[in-house]
Amino acid sequence: MVIDPVEQFSTVIKGNIEGLDQGIALLVAMTNEQYCMRAQPYILSCIGEHLRHVLDLYYALKADVDVIDYDVRRRGALVESCRMTGLAELAEIKTWLLTLQPQMMNTNMVMSTEVSVVNTLVTQVETSLIRELIFVSTHAIHHYALMDISAKLCDFNTPKNLGIAPATLTALRNDSSCVQ
Repeated sequence: MVIDPVEQFSTVIKGNIEGLDQGIALLVAMTNEQYCMRAQPYILSCIGEHLRHVLDLYYALKADVDVIDYDVRRRGALVESCRMTGLAELAEIKTWLLTLQPQMMNTNMVMSTEVSVVNTLVTQVETSLIRELIFVSTHAIHHYALMDISAKLCDFNTPKNLGIAPATLTALRNDSSCVQ
């Protein structure tokens, strides 16, 4: 099977934008108070803090640097407590994604991240833009799942399918015995 690189890249960009749109839909449907609620003791971080983390990974990928460093975080940034800042940053990342070109797909990159929960151990690996776009998108979906749980624990209804992985949604669509 021959995979068209332009189609492949366009599919990955589309998936990223769909994921960001889920975040936008969530933020549009809530108040700033809900954005900052904590579902303690179950989840320690508020929705804004989870969104900041999601955005930090996109910003690390977007940065014009030799090494993508996913450990650079903006803890305490305004986006954690201001829903409107979250919406603006999601829109900024969407705009950036739309500037990417298919010929950039296999751009060689180096990614750096900590890999130990016991000691500070950092590793670097060679990667590509398309691989990292897939990673940050799926990573966002998992954080959306935490946001979904947090919101529901705080008695806030969330958009349908928030935080559900694409493959799971496909399985649900294909299995008529599953109730959605």
